[in-house]
Amino acid sequence: MLEPILSHNNKSNSFSTTLRKYNALEYSSKLTSLLNKIYPKKDFTDYTKFDLHKIFNDLFINNYWSEEVLKFKLFDKLEDKKNFTGAFEIPVADSRVDFITINGRTTSYEIKSEFDNLSKLKKQVNDYSKAFEYNYVVLDVKHKRRAERIIPEYYGILTFRNGNLYQSRKALLNKNIQSKVQLSLLSKKELNKAFSSLNEQEILESFESKQINKIFKDILRNRYSKKWNFLLDNQHNILPIDIQFFFKTNINPLDIYYH
Repeated sequence: MLEPILSHNNKSNSFSTTLRKYNALEYSSKLTSLLNKIYPKKDFTDYTKFDLHKIFNDLFINNYWSEEVLKFKLFDKLEDKKNFTGAFEIPVADSRVDFITINGRTTSYEIKSEFDNLSKLKKQVNDYSKAFEYNYVVLDVKHKRRAERIIPEYYGILTFRNGNLYQSRKALLNKNIQSKVQLSLLSKKELNKAFSSLNEQEILESFESKQINKIFKDILRNRYSKKWNFLLDNQHNILPIDIQFFFKTNINPLDIYYH
């Protein structure tokens, strides 16, 4: 096992830049080239492709707590994963929420790592409040005080500190959902199948907001259940920093890590 080259609080720009170039689809030659920038004296000739991916994973987990790491920590923290459907990177209004869960209710999670800023947070939380019943921000502890001044009282807070996530504030039921925004997140095919109409105004006049919210949840669950179940079925073969990649692609992890 390679020793960490940097302490968590002593990251160079070149180190960060190199890690940001990691991609699960890269060939061994490119992964080796990147690692040589971090370990210039190390010979990786005898390392398998999985070994190279694993080194990158460990560098992130131990030395670079980026958005990818917080996404995994959130995924790992959530219990009863088979009892809900999850999805990564969902467009909402003019924003894109990092993660959502759908079961009897919808919950959104916006992630801010220590490398992010909060310049868009006010708009993001406003957008997510129009679509989801419960909402959380997942943030590095350095953002906590400022975030508390930005987010509404009904927003929950999960704080990342010393490598772990802690619930600082529980989310309350959001009463600001807008059916029009929920409908805008659905495809024409989904609208027509669920409401027998493509006209949003006609749907709004024909269905109560509670009905639309229930149908909205059912559609999201159906849309993402296959990808989510694939992720759960293969999670023990997936490195933490790659969970979003495999959710999106549903490629057999063995085909990525060993070929």
